[in-house]
Amino acid sequence: MTIRFTIAKRGLLSKEMEGTRTDESLQAQEEQVTTLKDAASQHLSDKLWLRSLRPRLEHRPTVDAVKFQNGSKRLPSVMPTSDLHSALGLFQRVMLHEMKKGNAVSLPGIGTFRLSLKGEIEVKDGYYHGRDVHVDDILFTPDRELLDKVRHFEVDQVPYGQVFHVDDDEINARFTELFAKQDTITHQDVRYAFELSLTRNRITPLLHRLVSEGRLISIGRGAQTRYRAAEGHFGK
Repeated sequence: MTIRFTIAKRGLLSKEMEGTRTDESLQAQEEQVTTLKDAASQHLSDKLWLRSLRPRLEHRPTVDAVKFQNGSKRLPSVMPTSDLHSALGLFQRVMLHEMKKGNAVSLPGIGTFRLSLKGEIEVKDGYYHGRDVHVDDILFTPDRELLDKVRHFEVDQVPYGQVFHVDDDEINARFTELFAKQDTITHQDVRYAFELSLTRNRITPLLHRLVSEGRLISIGRGAQTRYRAAEGHFGK
């Protein structure tokens, strides 16, 4: 079994941004990326065009590592599901205990987890102070051996399609998967759901559009804004 990929274009505005461009520029863009085959034939010798393309991992569902052990999919010599749950629960308790003290936590063979902070700095009485400094994320650095093994995975060198914009089918799939795990999501959650293929500048207008369409409901303001699915959308 090999990993499959699609082709995306670096820096190209997503479909939800097309309305902000002129009709002339939109028409030119549509003509340029009608199909991968047409684009390749038009720009086959254009090195700048080829450098603007990048492989993008095929979107596949997230696999629950514990549920995967059930039935015919069970891996050989793997501990019972109840023991896996207990072990993972213990790992989580250890991680929370150590991270609460600001420590990074290393799981042998897996990688290292550390906290990421967010907030602003201000001056009070001649000293630096934080303003609304809080834990924003958990950063993960994979174990070197694990990363080396992953880098040897075979990848099919023939792409099966192109994703020059984010379409509604992908948006629905990614957000439905997010809301299946949690009731509210953040800007960062969306970024990771799209495997970092969308920049912050592209995610913000996407979230605003989904709110304006009544598909998302925003909670809070500024950096603290969270979003929940409106009734009848994204599996809710």
